[in-house]
Amino acid sequence: MSGNGGPMLVTEERHDDEAEIDDLARKIKETNKAKLARAAALPPNPMAGGGPVAMARPGQPAIQQFFNGAASTNGTAAAGKAADAPQLDKPVDEESKKGKFGWDDIEKVFLPLIFRYTTEKYTSVRMVERKLLHRYLQVLPPEVNSCTCIRSYYITDAESKLLNEINLKHTDCTFGKEAFTSKDLVVKLKDTREFHKFLDLCHKKLVLKKSNASDRCGFFRINGESVVPYTVKEGVKYVPLFYFEGETDHLKLKSESVEGWDLAYLKFCCKVQGIRNELFANDTCKVVALDEIKGHFPAGTTFEDYWPAKGSIEPVPSSRHGVSAGNWTQKPASQPAAKPSQSAVHMQPNGLQNLNQLSALNAAYRHPQQLTAAQLQQLSLQGLQAPQMTGQQLQQLIRAGLVAGQQQPGQVRQQQPGAYRQQQAVDMAALQRQQQRQAPAAANKAFPGKLTQIKEFPMEKSNQPPYKLQKALIDQKIVPCINVRPYVFHDLMMTLPDFVKHFFPDLPLEKSREMLQEILKVVLYKGNTGHQEILRQEGKCQLYDPVPLVLVKDIMTYMPQIKYMFSSITSEPANKRPRVN
Repeated sequence: MSGNGGPMLVTEERHDDEAEIDDLARKIKETNKAKLARAAALPPNPMAGGGPVAMARPGQPAIQQFFNGAASTNGTAAAGKAADAPQLDKPVDEESKKGKFGWDDIEKVFLPLIFRYTTEKYTSVRMVERKLLHRYLQVLPPEVNSCTCIRSYYITDAESKLLNEINLKHTDCTFGKEAFTSKDLVVKLKDTREFHKFLDLCHKKLVLKKSNASDRCGFFRINGESVVPYTVKEGVKYVPLFYFEGETDHLKLKSESVEGWDLAYLKFCCKVQGIRNELFANDTCKVVALDEIKGHFPAGTTFEDYWPAKGSIEPVPSSRHGVSAGNWTQKPASQPAAKPSQSAVHMQPNGLQNLNQLSALNAAYRHPQQLTAAQLQQLSLQGLQAPQMTGQQLQQLIRAGLVAGQQQPGQVRQQQPGAYRQQQAVDMAALQRQQQRQAPAAANKAFPGKLTQIKEFPMEKSNQPPYKLQKALIDQKIVPCINVRPYVFHDLMMTLPDFVKHFFPDLPLEKSREMLQEILKVVLYKGNTGHQEILRQEGKCQLYDPVPLVLVKDIMTYMPQIKYMFSSITSEPANKRPRVN
């Protein structure tokens, strides 16, 4: 209503211009976005950014960094990472050609280092051995080195020139007076550091006989009996999965894998314990956390940190002369071609006239376990036993013609002079009298039951012994075993006294023999010459000689019946059981 009482007129405004305003605002927004995108695409000004500036020469910035799409844009994280990464497209020894090298110290021992692919640090194997690792490699057994896999690389001519210059001009020939050549090796600096830590721990445990719970590897003794190795990975202690074969179906769900240096420490413990190599020979090994294992043992089970007083590998005499360069590394497959060298004097080895004499001398003094099958057979026909003979006695047999020696091709055996043959006959008679004196002592320790002879297997040339005593996990007990066939370490057997000692210590040996042979019809074996040699060396023939052997697979097969029979024996009244002295 209006003031005079008439109707009020309302003016309606047009809204057609709103769509035009919205369209204009959208165009302005798109224009601003395009400007921002173009500004972001431009490279930052290195002079204004405050970051490092690449200089063409002192006082003159390099012009390339101001171009669009320049490869070396300073001040960015990506450029920083690219600068630190090794440039594989460049020659491996470019920095050595420039004479660039550095120094690094490991336990206060300073070592020269050279650069490969611009930034990767390497150090000479020979320098490392001479100044850092020599005291370890001299006394540690070769089995320690076999736990690791460190790749080494042959050096180039430029690198050998640089190493010679470092040795001559900067260290006054501290690293020896022998020149570095393309046959020398280098390893990565980080591998050198890790290998030094590894050897230092092995030296402390094997040589110094020191061990504590904070070490990177060790053993746990469960309830004072079973011993299991462990390695530490990221602060957690892990044990090998193969030790717990009866529970693996469940434990595999929570198992992990170790490799690299974590595995190297575990391999070291396995070699100390004498575990057969094929169980941990791969590049990875399945393991289970110790806390997971503890949950599978009854309450009250004790787990104590442990290190054996004597293991399967022991330090070697420190009088060993030198260590071959690079034997602790994995050398490249191809070796650089050797440059021909002429020597003014041709020396014969040990003053011998030719190499055939040296080979014949080595064959005559070989250890008995290295004799051929034919030679072992000839010894047995003579009523002699190879393990009880020295190398000198074997030499006498070979010269006397009673045992065939290994002849070189075209070599003709000459007739022995009469006096010499008579001396050999005297030596042979003395040798036979010696073994006859030993026979009554062996007869007193003869096993009363029947033993099946294990045949003499053909031998192959190998760097490792054909038979060895090793620890194996059988029915949750770790017991010493010996392999049945040479160089095959998964088919095992154990001595009857060890079987009774570890599984049924209250059972008399004669009763155990009766249970196995007469009731269960288990075959007991007599080892061949290789078996008996190892068993005598390890003191396993003190009760019986030869000591009876039983296959591990037979033990596993008949273990339930044996346990049942043993429980029935122990449940008899005390007055009915025979007294065990």
